[in-house]
Amino acid sequence: MKFANKVRNIFVFAAAFAIVISAESSANAADEMIGFGKEKFQINLGYYRPNFSTVVSEGIKGSPLPPGDISGEDDLGLESNLGVARFDGYWRFAERHRLYFGYYQLDRDAERILPQDVGPIDIDGENVYLVSGSNIISKSKMQVYILGYGYTFLQSETMELAGKVGLNVAQLGTKLSGTLIVSPISPSTPAEQTTKTGATSGSEVTAPLPAFGFAGDWAIDERWRMKGNLGAFQIKINNVKATVVDAGVAAEYRLLRNFGVGAGYSLLNAKAEYDKDNASASMNWRTGGWQLYGSWFF
Repeated sequence: MKFANKVRNIFVFAAAFAIVISAESSANAADEMIGFGKEKFQINLGYYRPNFSTVVSEGIKGSPLPPGDISGEDDLGLESNLGVARFDGYWRFAERHRLYFGYYQLDRDAERILPQDVGPIDIDGENVYLVSGSNIISKSKMQVYILGYGYTFLQSETMELAGKVGLNVAQLGTKLSGTLIVSPISPSTPAEQTTKTGATSGSEVTAPLPAFGFAGDWAIDERWRMKGNLGAFQIKINNVKATVVDAGVAAEYRLLRNFGVGAGYSLLNAKAEYDKDNASASMNWRTGGWQLYGSWFF
């Protein structure tokens, strides 16, 4: 992935630069470390390897066939895990106020013979069932922008606890194509199969995924830090119900005054359900995995 390679190159160069500059000072002197809660910026660049679980379901009221789940990983063959570059951090613009930011990109593609019937699904504007034996080319693209604000309401020399308002803005794009064998779902139509060559199904959406919760930082000593956050959000508007869970935990070690390393785990889960008189649909998307990163402090 071009983007991932570029970010990894930036990370390697920045890490080497920080080590060379910081080596000029005595890294062993604790009084030269930036004090807990005194940094203005923390910027993390690293490697993120999430696991995926993507399930969508659509039901047509009155159909003789029940609604069925379609798994992006099990049915369509998309990768269940992926290694990418990830960037995140925060700006402490006042003693108790922080702005969080971040970005990562997850692109997956696959080609496989469908192992079983799935659907209903929209193909060229028509709701049909995909029949086993279809040759499917799947492409999934996702960019996630991380934004957030935190206010520290509990603060000491070794601990911070903040209320946090977060927003993960996900730009999602999916596309199915290939030689597709389809079966109609209308009760008045005979269940005959049709082969469509070059048929497509796809969509693009920008989904703001908000979460309200808490973020905590704990300084074990002048070098070790533990961090965590937990947020959730649920809303129901008309026929749509949506739920978001955002969580993470990390441990960091400061090698030098302005540079450290960290390891953590993060999770983002979004679920949406739609129910109307003539149709129902649901989407459950989950990604979570480990991250290794270098940190710069200023």
